[in-house]
Amino acid sequence: MSIILHGIGLGGGIAIGNPYILDKSLDYVAPQALEPHEIKAEIDRFTDAVQQTRRELERLRNNIPEDAPAELGAFLSLSIMMLNDSQIASAPIDIIKSEECNVEWAIKLQADKLAERFDEMSDDYLKERKYDVLQVLERIFKNLEGNKFDWGLDGKLERGILVTHDLSPADLVHFKDSNFSGFITDAGGLTSHTTIIGRNLDIPAIIGIEYARALVHEDDLIILDGMHGVLIINPEPLILEQYKKLQAKWSKDQAKLSAIRKEETVTLDGVRVELSANIDSIHDIEEVKYNQASGIGLFRSELLYLSGKNHLVDEDEQFATYFELAKSMKKAPVIIRTADLGADKNPMWNLTQNTARNPALGLTGIRLSLAEPAFFRTQLRAILRASHYGNLQILLPMISGAQELKQALSQLEYAKEELRDEGIAFNEEIQVGAMIEVPSAAFAIKSILSLVDFISIGTNDLIQYLLAIDRNDESVTYLYNPLHPAVLKLLTYVIRSSNRSGVPVSICGELAGDMNLTRLLLGMGLRKFSMHSSSILKVKQVVLNTNINEITELVAKILKTENIERIEELVDALNFGIN
Repeated sequence: MSIILHGIGLGGGIAIGNPYILDKSLDYVAPQALEPHEIKAEIDRFTDAVQQTRRELERLRNNIPEDAPAELGAFLSLSIMMLNDSQIASAPIDIIKSEECNVEWAIKLQADKLAERFDEMSDDYLKERKYDVLQVLERIFKNLEGNKFDWGLDGKLERGILVTHDLSPADLVHFKDSNFSGFITDAGGLTSHTTIIGRNLDIPAIIGIEYARALVHEDDLIILDGMHGVLIINPEPLILEQYKKLQAKWSKDQAKLSAIRKEETVTLDGVRVELSANIDSIHDIEEVKYNQASGIGLFRSELLYLSGKNHLVDEDEQFATYFELAKSMKKAPVIIRTADLGADKNPMWNLTQNTARNPALGLTGIRLSLAEPAFFRTQLRAILRASHYGNLQILLPMISGAQELKQALSQLEYAKEELRDEGIAFNEEIQVGAMIEVPSAAFAIKSILSLVDFISIGTNDLIQYLLAIDRNDESVTYLYNPLHPAVLKLLTYVIRSSNRSGVPVSICGELAGDMNLTRLLLGMGLRKFSMHSSSILKVKQVVLNTNINEITELVAKILKTENIERIEELVDALNFGIN
């Protein structure tokens, strides 16, 4: 009988084969009582394993392959730093002494204790840092004498699919050279470092399938669909045949996408389209360049704060990051969104969130920045200083109307005056934009357009607020539909108003990277898209195969339609022949 499991797909296509199950995990550790005279030897085992782990990580950091993801060096350095932390380097020794137990059990007890602490944190980003810490402890565990981590298959399989509890970014260094055709892990979250590295490897992978190792056996045949996060154990013959065809098609499609990488992004009727990238970190730059993005359409600066001590970053630290962005992208535009903190990205110093009944509608985005003017101006100063070295632009999030926008622009002028008085150079003509993600801003678009150099539509939140749906609430996510007539009408109004005013408009939400909506958005008049780098070539392929003159009539029909089911049918017709 087939079993279907779901997790977080990291892309990379489809792998079909037998699993190779790596059982060496802290989950399987049992306690063993020690005699007093055995304790020193057990501590020595732990110390040796820590040193072995340090040597491995340093060797990996000094020999990072040229084609490895850019983030890897930083993650390896972070892991090496963790080995000096008392919670990893000393606490297990204390447990061995106090419990008179084996080192494996001491590491497990400490791992469980740290995991519990992270789980109690309210911030989702910090919660997922748990995996980074636990991966270091797991690596020490695997380096205990007689329990070393081995990438070899011992002749069992030539191209197996690795099934294990977890993999660290350091483990993934080996993957390109291993015999594995893909991997599946029990652990993992959306923002874990393994996820970030794994997405860039372009290998079929799924993380976060909690019971994968318990349900998979080595004589099973499994299908790993990394695109949709689906694991199928012992598929029926018909399903197996279908996935083999999908696997072949995916390989062919990847070759086609690679071939268009350096082509100009122009439609069949000669309309030029800009495809920019959304990024979270300076380490994403290499992927941006590889996919030939027009620039950076959205740099999420709030992640600088969430990863900083006490969720704060001083002006010089911010300047260093923005300077590196400007320098790396040269003359290409780099749009920095000012800190979009609050709600699900709440900093520990924003105590109002603890009492807010509805944080998503509370002190978030530009509202929080305006409530903390010194904090806001520090960021504006850092961006302005870095603007002297490249084409940096400022994007203000969560703007609800012209009055709020004027307050933010006033703070920007204040920051400019400070720098002038201090004799610090910056781009006096730096462009400033507003993020349209609140319905009131969309309806008041004309007054906003008179105050900014560009606008960017954040469709994720705009749809959420417009349809009154929490997209993270599974009980109502079925109502979250970008093809809802109200959504299409509002997007069309904003895009056309911007075009008439001569103010550039882009979309930077998930819609921008959805190739099934590319032609519809082009027909609405959109010419600037910003998306995750991995989506750029797929969207580019649609642009290159679209004649805007030919789709105008059908798009107009879609925009006049009130029935969602009929809209979906017409969008399918609009996309006919894409794949």
